[in-house]
Amino acid sequence: MKLFKSLILSLIVVTAWSQNSEDFIPKDAVSVFSINNVAILQKVSLDELVKYEFMAELQSELFDGSTSGKTLKDSGIDFNQKLNVFYGKGDQYEVSGFTFGISDKSKLFDVFDDFDKQEQSIEGTEFYSSFQNHLVIKGNIAVLMRVEPLESTVNEYADSAWVARGNVYPYSYDEYNEYDDSEDIDVADEEAVLQEVEFDADLIDSLVNIESTPLDEVFPTATENPNIKNFNEFKDSVLVMYQLVFLNQICTELFENKINLKSSDKIFAEQLTHKTEGIFYLDNSRNLKNTQSFWYFQSVFPNLYNEINELYSGNIIRGDLFFNENSIDLKLEANYGDALGSIYEQLNSTKFDKTILKYINENSAAYFTYNVNLREAYEQSLKVVIPILEKQKDPRVSSTLLTLELLNDFVNKDALFGTYKGTMFGTFNGIKKVKTRRIDYQYDEETFEYTETEIEGEEDMPLFAFGISTDRADIPEKILKHISGLTSLLKNHGKYWEFENALLESVPLYFINKNGLFIVTNDEDLAMNHSEGFGFNAISGKEAKKIKKGGFVYAHVDWGKMIDKFPREMFKPKQLDVIDAIRNKTGVMELKSGKMHKNKTNFDIIYSMNEKTGNSAKHILDLINSIYVLSK
Repeated sequence: MKLFKSLILSLIVVTAWSQNSEDFIPKDAVSVFSINNVAILQKVSLDELVKYEFMAELQSELFDGSTSGKTLKDSGIDFNQKLNVFYGKGDQYEVSGFTFGISDKSKLFDVFDDFDKQEQSIEGTEFYSSFQNHLVIKGNIAVLMRVEPLESTVNEYADSAWVARGNVYPYSYDEYNEYDDSEDIDVADEEAVLQEVEFDADLIDSLVNIESTPLDEVFPTATENPNIKNFNEFKDSVLVMYQLVFLNQICTELFENKINLKSSDKIFAEQLTHKTEGIFYLDNSRNLKNTQSFWYFQSVFPNLYNEINELYSGNIIRGDLFFNENSIDLKLEANYGDALGSIYEQLNSTKFDKTILKYINENSAAYFTYNVNLREAYEQSLKVVIPILEKQKDPRVSSTLLTLELLNDFVNKDALFGTYKGTMFGTFNGIKKVKTRRIDYQYDEETFEYTETEIEGEEDMPLFAFGISTDRADIPEKILKHISGLTSLLKNHGKYWEFENALLESVPLYFINKNGLFIVTNDEDLAMNHSEGFGFNAISGKEAKKIKKGGFVYAHVDWGKMIDKFPREMFKPKQLDVIDAIRNKTGVMELKSGKMHKNKTNFDIIYSMNEKTGNSAKHILDLINSIYVLSK
């Protein structure tokens, strides 16, 4: 029997200490970036990491200068555990922070040396605070977090509580329409003010549902005169109270009730099992639900708001980070529900317009292409949206629905979707110095007169081109002809149109309308010499194949070319030293997308290094260190 009890006790102890850092991410977290320290340190050891010069400054910040000679190895952090950075937003508050493992608690407080221990009521936890930052330790896991009540939550409660206590409504205005709270202020001694601010622990524990708590219990009258503060001071007290209430609520969920993101979200829990250097998680559906931008829409059209939330449910982006021999790969998966998926699927059904490839120069430092079927996606969107609007019994929604249906019937959709078929591209071709003119206005306070002076100068302007595929070249041509009749600044040169002084009031903008493309650019060479395309100087067949296979969206950035495209005279000598030092440590970044399916779309972001070190993690650290050393 004793042996059985011993085994049970051992099992309980092992279970308590086998909890991982990812087990203490609050359920309200909508975004998480989890770093697998073990996987990364297999590529760059901790001994190698602490030798980098940029680590010296980082470590001095960590140890606050009080523990000279100590490194990250002496921080007490358990690098066999994951580091999880999170941000969350609930209906009434925001919470942010990170969780990590502890190998030595005494060493940990060499880093967190400004945190003071606080009284707490949750068994098995230790609570420390530094201003608005809170460190909670349970076993060998630490959670560092900050909780901020939403401004709307604080204002709503402060306004009602202030008036309920017999005070003048806080937003009174004097005859000059300026805020005046002088009538609300009654000078009180410091002791009475402190008595008003302080709340005992038992009261805080009882305020999980703060709206149901009587005002007298939340703000007991400290003196016979209730106006011992002005409104702003009172609101600060409400803010402090809410911080404590929500912090207590989160801690109770995490450490007492064992409610966390991992236990409440199966998708996130599954993502944590991936054997990668890091994972990324973003719940867009809860982001939409909790955003304050839609508060008016939510209050005026509650049923419609709920329908939109349902349409957007399941919209989660998750990703895996891989450090390969000579590349870094971030694989993303966008998940969504059937309704949105039915629209996204229709975007796939289009043919890529290869004409755009002629207008991407082989020396372009960066470019992107985008190819979707807008006509089919539009038709499917109507099939999804119209039934939602028809359910609403609101005259304002009904008028919107009527307008939408009439536009759908009367608008020439052939002309609309023929003008922009769904293929577009953009390029960045470097930096060019351009002469500029601007008017400087001076005001004479004695004569009350303005004078104007024209100032000439030079500006560095990025050279860009942006184009769309079209079957209706006649429509943009009509628009250009009409505008040219209204201003002499727009001129037709045959191969292109030129709009003088369109940018910075001195640089022309060019329009090319041919070969089934409508292109806008400030690149004079493209307009004057390559209006038919770059010919043999266009991107190679190999790069063209990548674009065609890159899905509905493809982007390419060559950081080496990007550096070369910037004029050296733009930089100071020390900046040039940095640029020259990192020139061999640059690489190419590509974004590719997979086919849109009914419930998900995959994306791949790949950074391929020019320097073949066989260790991408070390490559990044070398790059960071070079920039740090030369920028000192």
